[in-house]
Amino acid sequence: MDWKTPQAEDVPLFQKSALANKALANNYSALNSFLYAKKYKALYCVQDGWLFEKYFNGQKNVRAFPHKMEGGAGAEETAFALERLSQEAAECGEPLIFYNVTLEEKDILLEHFSSADSQEAPDRGDYIYLAKNLAELPGKLYSKKRNHTARFAKLNPGFYCEPLCAQNLEAALFVEDQWLLENSQNGADKEALVQLDEERAMIKKALDNFEALSASCAMAGTVLFVQEKPAAFCLASQLSQDAVDVHFEKCLFSCAKDGGYAAINQEFAKSVRAKYINREEDLGIEGLRKAKRSYYPEIFLRKFTVRA
Repeated sequence: MDWKTPQAEDVPLFQKSALANKALANNYSALNSFLYAKKYKALYCVQDGWLFEKYFNGQKNVRAFPHKMEGGAGAEETAFALERLSQEAAECGEPLIFYNVTLEEKDILLEHFSSADSQEAPDRGDYIYLAKNLAELPGKLYSKKRNHTARFAKLNPGFYCEPLCAQNLEAALFVEDQWLLENSQNGADKEALVQLDEERAMIKKALDNFEALSASCAMAGTVLFVQEKPAAFCLASQLSQDAVDVHFEKCLFSCAKDGGYAAINQEFAKSVRAKYINREEDLGIEGLRKAKRSYYPEIFLRKFTVRA
């Protein structure tokens, strides 16, 4: 198999597969395949009309569930693709482990590999919301969120938002750099700072390729300004026809304490035309889990690890 490292010019290929297969899981995002390639030593291969991906999860090489580039794979076709991956893992002398598979994909794998076992990974499940709910914050359920955004507007009169574009990329990067500085000064440990530096590099990578990525995977976002200065931003892309994936969201402390995250969340949601917004996983971080649950996801997309 001819494995390659994902580059910016490969994003249309990943996007084609995600659209054809109606992806909802963030790990099948075309933009994520590009941005996280270095961190996870990711590789991909297109063979016989199938997209294969593998990467290093911090302990060993793992495989993604394969997807037919044109979508609509039947059982026999899928069985062929799975056997090809099984053969490839054996040739590499590696165990065949499928990572971040959905419930439906898990069931296919367990049926195909008779000795396979699976384990749920709740820390990696995706929080998926109705875009309309995040934009409108309707009813009693969202009353606290409406209070947060109202407080923000009251304390920051004249704040405004702009769609992320070529003219305000530096404003978004300013927020990222200031946010990183705030976290480094507030006692983040060494390991956490390494992770944040990697994240900063990915955001810079996305912004440096803004024009190409906007065209290939509808990368977009919002920049929020307070007193004419950038204070928050979010970065997202099209995941499928039905879903947008929010990859990064940052807000400076001076803005966050007044409800800035609630404001940028709502303002971006107002611009979304897809049915769903995927706000990705909580990574087992209790504060992040609480925040994501507080917006009442329409779907919690469960993820599994399968050892074939």
